[in-house]
Amino acid sequence: SKMYEPFSEEWANAYGEALNANEAYRQAAATWEGALILAVEADPALGLPEKRGIYLDLYHGQCREARMATPQDYEQAPYVISADARTWKEITEGILDPISALMRGKLKLEKGDMAALAGYMMAALELTNTAKKVPTQYPEGL
Repeated sequence: SKMYEPFSEEWANAYGEALNANEAYRQAAATWEGALILAVEADPALGLPEKRGIYLDLYHGQCREARMATPQDYEQAPYVISADARTWKEITEGILDPISALMRGKLKLEKGDMAALAGYMMAALELTNTAKKVPTQYPEGL
């Protein structure tokens, strides 16, 4: 099966499809409105010369769009969550719990209201669980 480069356009497409197929996510995020960017921090050593993000248009349990984020998206999206590549890899492989990662500051809420997000922890959990379903090829040495 095809392996996708993390946070690439192809990965975003596959992730959006997986999200829309996840019934648990749909239920947990039924009242959520607002776009979200999941971003991986720049790491030139890993071949990530600049920060790379996925823009997710999330509305009432549906992912209406999933693509690479543009500079304009960072300005307009109400939520931006970022982490380094190793943290994302540990989260998507189920080694690290996203909620504790957020509490410990390994996963950073760069933009948005933590209190509002706190009401959607099950949805956040399903967001990250869904990422496990996308076959991802992480850079060597991670």
